[in-house]
Amino acid sequence: MRGEGVNLFKKIVGADLLPGESPISSREPHFAYVIMVDGAIKEKGVVSLSELLAIAQKTRADAIAVDNVYELAPSLEEMQRMLNSLTHTPKLVQVTMIGGKMYQLSSLTASLGLGGGKLSPEQAAEACAKLCFMGVGSELVLFESNETRVVVSKGRQPVQGGMSVERYKRNIESRILIKTKEIKNILDSKKIDYDMFISKSSYGLERSVFIVYTSRDELFGVIKPIHDHDVQVRVELVEKREPTFNPLASRPRKSRKTSVHLIVGVDPGVTTGIAAVTLDGELKLLISGKELGRGQVVRILSEVGSPVVVATDTSPPPEYVKKLATMLNATLVAPQRSLTVEEKRRLVSDFMGVAPQNLKVKDAHQRDALAAALNAYLQLRPKLVEAREKVYRLGLDIPLEDVEALVAKGSAIWDAIRQVSRTCLVPAQDQLAPKAVSKTETFYLENLLNRLNEAYKRIQKLENDKESLLEKIKILEEQYNRILNIQNYELKKDKEIESLKIKINMLLKENNLLEEELNKIKNRLNIIENLIAKAAFGEFVLTPRVGSLDLATDLSRTCGVVVVGALRPDDLKHLREIRNKFKLKALILEQIPSEAFAADLASFDIALLSLDEIRPVDRIRDVYVFKRDELEKAIVEKLQKLEKESHERTRKTFKNIVESYRFDRARLIKTEGEVAKQ
Repeated sequence: MRGEGVNLFKKIVGADLLPGESPISSREPHFAYVIMVDGAIKEKGVVSLSELLAIAQKTRADAIAVDNVYELAPSLEEMQRMLNSLTHTPKLVQVTMIGGKMYQLSSLTASLGLGGGKLSPEQAAEACAKLCFMGVGSELVLFESNETRVVVSKGRQPVQGGMSVERYKRNIESRILIKTKEIKNILDSKKIDYDMFISKSSYGLERSVFIVYTSRDELFGVIKPIHDHDVQVRVELVEKREPTFNPLASRPRKSRKTSVHLIVGVDPGVTTGIAAVTLDGELKLLISGKELGRGQVVRILSEVGSPVVVATDTSPPPEYVKKLATMLNATLVAPQRSLTVEEKRRLVSDFMGVAPQNLKVKDAHQRDALAAALNAYLQLRPKLVEAREKVYRLGLDIPLEDVEALVAKGSAIWDAIRQVSRTCLVPAQDQLAPKAVSKTETFYLENLLNRLNEAYKRIQKLENDKESLLEKIKILEEQYNRILNIQNYELKKDKEIESLKIKINMLLKENNLLEEELNKIKNRLNIIENLIAKAAFGEFVLTPRVGSLDLATDLSRTCGVVVVGALRPDDLKHLREIRNKFKLKALILEQIPSEAFAADLASFDIALLSLDEIRPVDRIRDVYVFKRDELEKAIVEKLQKLEKESHERTRKTFKNIVESYRFDRARLIKTEGEVAKQ
């Protein structure tokens, strides 16, 4: 096979699916394969799909040749994902696809002298490699050439809950911002053309996407892929919207369509809106899409017509729109000031009122793009109408749309007519047949040319005079309107000033109130953060508050202390359950507690305190904050006091019992003595 064919590829991996294998099976399919270098077979074998891709990667194969690309993956999307995961992407060639028609592999091998009859998988893999080397078949083009997508995003999602989630999110989004700036600086320093789309967030960026106008191979070593837990950078090929088969032997034919000249409105951003209207004001395209690079926009527009004007609704025009106009070789049209939302709505609403088709504007991006295109069209329409009238008056059989396109791109009307007339009416020099011309004819022609030149000069002078007069009229009208506006302004000025002063004073007062409220909230938040931090380190105790003791049973957990709004006599029946559930050490009563309650609770080893006895540091809704050492000290002192009082009561009771006994005994002895004497 050496020396045969067109030798498009140096290294080829030929492959054929083994019998009984399927790309849609849950088990990885296996293939027979060969490696061909310069037309010679260097290696054969049987491998799985992942191993086949690894071989193509390791050998840096120029192409993978098969008889049916759907043996590798069940869909084009799967093929794009599969090949995009490789750092080196070989061409994907289907050798049985020739001129848009599929042939049997056995028929091709028999007709080209590469063998006949039924082929084994090993023979089929070798035949695919040989046919590919000969330039037989078609390449399945899955990706755009000279376009690469670089995506910077978070490596993982933060887990739900936890105090550090916001801190983690802030760290990730700030790192994405830093990495985005780093990639932008690299591309700028290398002078590589790109489009950038960013998704902003509270702390930086959630995600950024670069559409870089160079091949992925050119970016190797310039932008390095990163895959870690926090931030990842992916360098990917840009998938074609409609993959196509291109013959290996010749370039793909492009269908010739009648070119429709377009005015294109663009609203760039993460979601980009595109609108295209003809020079007659007919809508041809209205779409929006996420992360649309300029290359993709150019390809979309090329299916509709030929852009001559690119318009925006903002002033100054965005960099994206400038670059797109340059790429399309179109004139950039921008308003003197950015259009307001109301102006854009009115433009689109007026257009929808007269549009014959059932027009639906799906989002604000489409609306802004359409408004930009319509604004540019309305600016150009007077000149386009004038150009049509002049061509009709001259009675010339020339393409009117070509004249309009040149006028839209900024040419003077007569210059545009002359340029198109020369192209259409004056034959090329190689088409002119040599012919003898008499002196009379020469004189007549020269006289006719002189008269035409004089007529053209007069027309040109009249056109200039007309333009000058129109300009003077325009200036006078502007001056008249300016005078009227000044008069109206003077009449309304004082009233408006007073109204504005009142509004300003009201807004200033409201602003001061809001600032005071904001400062209070900030101070309160600082206090709460400090309390929570000290509570976390054990300096403070967070104590829940309930209205009555029976509601404490609904608490999930406590620190052994509960604040109660009020105690009722029947609350003691809940005490044993609460003490066992929470290991209760103290109850703090918002009201002054009775000594009877305190004594009853002390029998359960529970201290009953009031807010006068232990002052809280703060209260956050239904949570009181106490200093731990003060609370523990108050509990101990209260229990000791109650214990001391209990001992004193017991001693007094015992003393009273003894004294009563002694008194009763003495009286009994006295009574017995008196009885004995009798």
